[in-house]
Amino acid sequence: MKNSAKNIYRRHEYIEALLQEADKNKLSVTELASLCGVSLMTIRRDLSTLENMGIVTRFHGFACLNHHYKFKDNSPMNSNIEKIKMSIGHMVANFIHSGDTIFINTSSTALYTLDHLSNKSVDIITNNLRIHEQIHKNSLNPSSTVLITGGELRLPKEALTGSLAEEAVGRVISDVAVIGCSGFSLKNGITTSNANESKINRIMIEQTQGKVIVVADYRKINNDSSFFVANADCVDILITDEFSDCEAINEMKKAGMQVIQANVDFNISKKNTHSSLVLDIH
Repeated sequence: MKNSAKNIYRRHEYIEALLQEADKNKLSVTELASLCGVSLMTIRRDLSTLENMGIVTRFHGFACLNHHYKFKDNSPMNSNIEKIKMSIGHMVANFIHSGDTIFINTSSTALYTLDHLSNKSVDIITNNLRIHEQIHKNSLNPSSTVLITGGELRLPKEALTGSLAEEAVGRVISDVAVIGCSGFSLKNGITTSNANESKINRIMIEQTQGKVIVVADYRKINNDSSFFVANADCVDILITDEFSDCEAINEMKKAGMQVIQANVDFNISKKNTHSSLVLDIH
């Protein structure tokens, strides 16, 4: 089975559920590896990530669910992933200037960039119908312009694809493209889980004369999805989070890629999302 972003996320949720049901909310690392059907190395990496998020505590070959999360009805993983995405989106806004023309694809992480552009007048071209959420929240500058491509609507993601969307994007030259993805690695570049979206993402990259910014949370780094979008060397900046695999990030930096990691504060609310640079910009 592919170690995809979706599989990693489901495994993290499963680990949380196992610990919630376990006696004293505690299981050994060996038990967790067996129950999840993965190696000890993989389960230790999972537990390290969950510990950094404040969900579990590790000690002497065991993992225990933190008391802070024991009696929550909703999984902390859900809110944590959203806060990670918001922090990445906040970081992207630093690379966008007033007067820029921007491509935003169907990624929810890419869309969070717009929460931090209220002080910048920009032109946005997107095939992401969920942009109406930003419009209703009044997070955009009143002088900004939004162009929605049109095309075939894919639900429930609210993504527009097909020839109409591709033609609309192909008529624009952008200053910045903000591209979310299902997977990103040096070997296979940008990949996505949907064939139709892969083509329009590729056109966005080709039509960008400025910076191509890929946004990907830790689950997607060094993982590949089914459909190819573009090679890694097409990417000017990768923006991810502090939980991404260190070895993978270092390899990308050695290859000359500009990599930025957002430091995430899980205690913040949606209205006060804050992030800071963890890695130096090359």
